[in-house]
Amino acid sequence: MVKAYRSALLGAAAFTCLLSATIQPVAAAGDPRPPISDFLSLSTVNEWVTRVGLLFVRSAVGLTYEDITNDPYLNRTSVTGVVIRPGLPWDKGRNCQIHAERLTLQSAELGDWERLSVRAELLGTVVPLACLPPQAAGMAAVAEVQELAVGQVFVTVEYLMGSSALQADYHLNMPGLATITGSLDVAYFAIQEDGPEPVVMDLAGVSLAVENLGLWAKAKTMMPPEMTEPNAAAGMVEGGLTDLLSSLNPPPAAGVQPTLLPAQAEFVAAAAAQVRDFAANGGSIVVETRLARPIRVSEQMFDDPAQIFATLHPTVTSRPAAHERILDAGLLMVGLNDPASLSDEDKLRVGRALVSGAGAPRSPGDGQALLKPLADSGNGEAALALASSLRGTDAETAYRYAVQAGAGAAAGASGVMDRLEKELTTPQVLVLQAEALSTADGIPSPHDFVPLSEVRNRALAHMRGAGAVRSYGRAYYWALLGNAAGDQAAASLAGEIESRMRYRGDKAAAAWAVAAEQARAEALAHWLTADYPAKLAGK
Repeated sequence: MVKAYRSALLGAAAFTCLLSATIQPVAAAGDPRPPISDFLSLSTVNEWVTRVGLLFVRSAVGLTYEDITNDPYLNRTSVTGVVIRPGLPWDKGRNCQIHAERLTLQSAELGDWERLSVRAELLGTVVPLACLPPQAAGMAAVAEVQELAVGQVFVTVEYLMGSSALQADYHLNMPGLATITGSLDVAYFAIQEDGPEPVVMDLAGVSLAVENLGLWAKAKTMMPPEMTEPNAAAGMVEGGLTDLLSSLNPPPAAGVQPTLLPAQAEFVAAAAAQVRDFAANGGSIVVETRLARPIRVSEQMFDDPAQIFATLHPTVTSRPAAHERILDAGLLMVGLNDPASLSDEDKLRVGRALVSGAGAPRSPGDGQALLKPLADSGNGEAALALASSLRGTDAETAYRYAVQAGAGAAAGASGVMDRLEKELTTPQVLVLQAEALSTADGIPSPHDFVPLSEVRNRALAHMRGAGAVRSYGRAYYWALLGNAAGDQAAASLAGEIESRMRYRGDKAAAAWAVAAEQARAEALAHWLTADYPAKLAGK
């Protein structure tokens, strides 16, 4: 048997030597060629998929382009010099050629596991009238519109993995005519294989806004003068909506015509008033739902159109609800120049707007200057906003404020701390936690006996950093006390902390060894001083 194995090994070795001797001269005979791996990069695969996708598009519509660029890190593909030639039944002369300066498709950035997103955008698009149906093209010609120029059009859909929220936005800008903007805000979205509803959706809001940039002036040239008068236009809208909405309602009695519900009547009145103002002064018309809280959308809702209307309660205004969050210029000016005269509530509002860019142009330095005094005085919401704004520039300071926000039970602080701990080393994290713990209130005396249920709660609170300072050392301290008393939950938590630190590298292990030894010494002293054995036994 041994001889047979030896013969097999010798044969394999001889074959390997012969093969290498045969290959080497062949490889040396010609020019060196790049390895196949050079053609299998992420960028190359991304571009290959894009080009194959364009081939499929060409199976449905004529398409040419000048160039393609790919950025695999941003998951973005741009196609420039796009010309689309759709085969339209009325375009016998093949004159419909849609030109676009740039088409961009982008999804979530590489490594972003928190969201799924896709964005399609067209820039500099020109659509000739030959692409429109003959009747629409004739109306555009009467209005002296030679072609439809679209400066920008985009559709963005984003799904957040954590909250399961879905947001869809669309925008169409036609210079000299109009801008159309809309959004769909879903608080919770999921697809279920089993259950009464295949799609679970909690609707938080829907909006559609049309801004006049000259479209109304062109439309008036095609309408009788009496129809363009503001009161007449409002009356037409009021009558049309009344007939439409009342037809959705059941009649109150046999032989009696249905009437508008209160919510419908309110909507009709608001729409008529807004059209009257639009016809007189131009501006915008905004139709949106303003829900106090998200509503669950179900198939049963569509069985009763009147109930859908009452539930969604749409409104018609001249400005979207989002504008209500815009900071007043006077308040912003005071916040920048005389913050001491503002209340803490206004300081927080202005500071948040400045660090986030929502409600005021983003200015992190000015926002942080407003938030810092509030955070230093114990305001958890200000500390959390400050920590979030400092994440990319000063991780240590951001972590200090995140720990403070968590100790104040500010919602969302735990996630910020977790992310910052990926950017900081374990020694840094332990030092920052010790600093926060040294200035915190409510640390019990080692002479006090703490009931077992409270021991467990304190261990978990310090571990989470919610309602208590996040401190792995302090959490370990309480977990050791609970473990000594036979509490399984505390024992499990102590093991989890040890495992976390064990797999963070040698430097982390060394730093944790010091912190753990101190926690063990303090826990033992507390156990003896408070006479835990006797008190746990009920003596």
